[in-house]
Amino acid sequence: MSNRSLALEQTIQRLTNRLVQDPEQVLTDAHDCLLQAKTYNDNAATLQCLLLITQSSWRLKELKASLKYIRAALRLQQSLDNDDYLADIYHYHAVIYWEQAQYYTAQQYWIQSLEQSAWSDNPCIQIEALLGLGNVWRVTEEYKLAKATHELAVRAANSIRHTELEARARIFLSWDLYYLERYPEMLTVLQGADDLLQHNPDKILEAQVWDFRAVALLELGQVDAAEKAANQAHALADTYQSVWMKTLAMMSLAKIELLKGQTEQALKWLREAESHAQFSEVNSDEILARIYQKQSDIAEQMGDMQSAYLAFKHFRSHSLAYVRSQTAQLGSDKARLSKQQLEQKARKLINRIRGLHEYNPDKRYSNMVSETFWWEQLVQLKTELRQSNYSVIVVRHNDPRVIDVCTELTHTLSSSNDFLTRLSSERVGWLIADKGAEAEQLCRTLSQMLTIYPWHRKGLSCELPSVILQNILIFPFTLEQLEQESDNEENLDRGKPA
Repeated sequence: MSNRSLALEQTIQRLTNRLVQDPEQVLTDAHDCLLQAKTYNDNAATLQCLLLITQSSWRLKELKASLKYIRAALRLQQSLDNDDYLADIYHYHAVIYWEQAQYYTAQQYWIQSLEQSAWSDNPCIQIEALLGLGNVWRVTEEYKLAKATHELAVRAANSIRHTELEARARIFLSWDLYYLERYPEMLTVLQGADDLLQHNPDKILEAQVWDFRAVALLELGQVDAAEKAANQAHALADTYQSVWMKTLAMMSLAKIELLKGQTEQALKWLREAESHAQFSEVNSDEILARIYQKQSDIAEQMGDMQSAYLAFKHFRSHSLAYVRSQTAQLGSDKARLSKQQLEQKARKLINRIRGLHEYNPDKRYSNMVSETFWWEQLVQLKTELRQSNYSVIVVRHNDPRVIDVCTELTHTLSSSNDFLTRLSSERVGWLIADKGAEAEQLCRTLSQMLTIYPWHRKGLSCELPSVILQNILIFPFTLEQLEQESDNEENLDRGKPA
């Protein structure tokens, strides 16, 4: 490598490191760098500069310029005899179309990025594509698909120890959980994100964690804790000049004041949120509609019908503008007609990637059986009634990565007469050829193994899994019954006095 090429590479690396903190200056410097790369006929450096200009423009919300340069990068990449940056190029196409609410076109490019990243061994872009696909499913109200995809992104990021990507995946996962109304799980996921962001320079991600935490705490009725979280999100957004995050934090604070009966203070926060949203760098019709709707409701409660009417007019105006915008963008989204084919391809790719990160019973463990076969054996053993010499142990945890480890440890204790399976992403089922004192001893041994296991070495810091021994005759017949039984027990526990 020549001295000129080495200097250019070092300059590009410095610009990449400064991208998040100073995109405006990086944009200027990247243009200068691009001229040098073209002068030296350095195609790799030219591609890297085009990607930097694309990212800087995108961060500055200059979407037309961003699209222009990423298309130039694609043309250059297609003229070369390698595909080194193709996965990145597809990803940034997707990001730009996502910003324009052309979700199916974005989905199409993320699928291409996911496919290409598998060929080029680019795990970071693979995770970015998973995040994008999960977001498309969330915005199109496929919340369970979004959750499953973001869980896979968390696992993939953890496997390469990429803290920022794992934190972002956890933030998106918490958003999915919000729509699924799983608020306690939101808090667990967000705590993991918070731990990962302790030394991250992008404090806006930390602000997002605090804002989502406030939302979850509000849904759980913990108003004081929610207020502290919302104030922390507001302070971070204010310090690091994120208008959008500041607006969201103000809306959370307004809701908190309303729950405390402080309607005047709630209106004050909503007016500040309105002021910030009007000058936001992104399309603000949706959030302004929400702000005006809440202003109208509060004014009506206070008996100020004139203000309520004016706020409602603004709410209606911005709601219609948002719907018209979404409809127009959907109409111009050329990929919408192939929605079903896109989703099918995305699922196939995601399942293939999941197979690389999740436990595969056929490859490693002799006593593992399919879930269907396990339930069949359970029913057959139940019919033996008191002659049955089997018991059931269920290991449960809400983190699939923890369940992976539990599966490995449980298998080391199993015998050739046992049946072991993954009942779900949260449960391992173990039919053991013992009952009575022997079964109880086996259950205690497994519990002790899980207690002393060094979870931190797997990048896991969590509550211990629960281990429950049950008589086979009273064990449920289906997974749905098992889950319902667990939910009922949890509800009973919550209803008990402290």
